[in-house]
Amino acid sequence: MSAEQWLADYQRELAGAVDGAARANARLREVGGHAVAPRGEVEAWVGVSGALERLRLTARARALEPDVLADLIVATAQAAQRAAAGRITEIMTDFVGPSAALDLVKAHLPADVAHTGGRRPRRSAADEDDYFENPEVRGE
Repeated sequence: MSAEQWLADYQRELAGAVDGAARANARLREVGGHAVAPRGEVEAWVGVSGALERLRLTARARALEPDVLADLIVATAQAAQRAAAGRITEIMTDFVGPSAALDLVKAHLPADVAHTGGRRPRRSAADEDDYFENPEVRGE
């Protein structure tokens, strides 16, 4: 291979990397997470950083004790964060593949994302008392 051919190949490779980085960046800017409490009392949306951007409480939330509602809000926001983190992991896996760079990204995300893809494992059906002690939130 001539020096000119090697340089042309290298420039194409660099252009492809720049294009891939731009596409990954655009996809990452659109990332967000959303989660809803099991009975719909709380709904939360987070941005790419995991920061809470929107919170919706329904009339059913008024029936909850303050501490239970507070725990449900936190659990719902965390589920939304896991959903966003799972999406970030998908995008970065597409961009860099299994690599040290992906490991670095995952190291800064919630611990359970690497094992569950951003979703909390489902529990079996719980009775009414257990629901208020251990509310399960679903992320989207």
